[in-house]
Amino acid sequence: MPPTRHIAVAASAAYPDLGPDWPLLRAALADRSIAASAAVWSDPAVDWDSYDLVVANGAWDNIHRPDEFLGWADEVARRTRLVNSPAILRWNLDKHYLAALSAAGVPIVPTIWLAPGDPDMELTEGELPDGEFVVKPTISGGGQETARYAETDHAAARAHISRLLARGRSVMVQPYQAAVDALGEVALIYLGGRFSHAINKGPLLQLGAPAGAPLWPNEVITAATPTADQFGLADEAMAAAEHLHGATTYGRVDLVGRPDGTPAVLELELLDPALFFEFSPPAAARFAEVLSGILG
Repeated sequence: MPPTRHIAVAASAAYPDLGPDWPLLRAALADRSIAASAAVWSDPAVDWDSYDLVVANGAWDNIHRPDEFLGWADEVARRTRLVNSPAILRWNLDKHYLAALSAAGVPIVPTIWLAPGDPDMELTEGELPDGEFVVKPTISGGGQETARYAETDHAAARAHISRLLARGRSVMVQPYQAAVDALGEVALIYLGGRFSHAINKGPLLQLGAPAGAPLWPNEVITAATPTADQFGLADEAMAAAEHLHGATTYGRVDLVGRPDGTPAVLELELLDPALFFEFSPPAAARFAEVLSGILG
């Protein structure tokens, strides 16, 4: 019997075939008699009404067209089912969501926020973090426009900040967590609001490397088993997000070690995270089951 249900995964024009997760998910959906297609979110020819469910996870160029992307999400949600929800996508597009997590009691990497036009938009020498630190725009992905600075590179960092602010970009400044150089980051993937699997990402930010090109093509990924502290913090971050904006269908919590050895949230990815199914063979089937449950 041919599939009677059809899911679209939103893709970007630059990556219409998505990534390594996609063939695994498509096959797992086919096992449940669900057809699945990749569809470029910005393509006006796509008939979103023809899909029973749209998964927004592959729209990786949304950071370059945030207003257009959020308008698309609202429109698609009026025409069919969209996951994650527009409310979650809107909240998660700008990394100010970290401030909301912190206000909810979730430990995050300490962050200084700067916005165009703020009276304190130019950080002085004494206001930058001690030691190494990272500068990036609050709407960013894949390490684009992100750079790591030594404590002696304040002039270069302030120039980076000024360039971003002059282009109307809000900026975040965070102390670099030295544990990343030895241990990398641990990312916990959640499907249907429940933990599925985890991976380790090796260190990417190099001192002196210019901000600009994305970092993700150089990622070194391995499967990981989180510690009890990492499990607990990731669950806490996901619960806080869902309390604020409702249930999630997919998510990834990226954690780093703090100087005292405890974990902190670096990012909570509910917008367009890579889910790394290839590092956990059952994961694609888990996600297919979650999506099938939404279809009913």
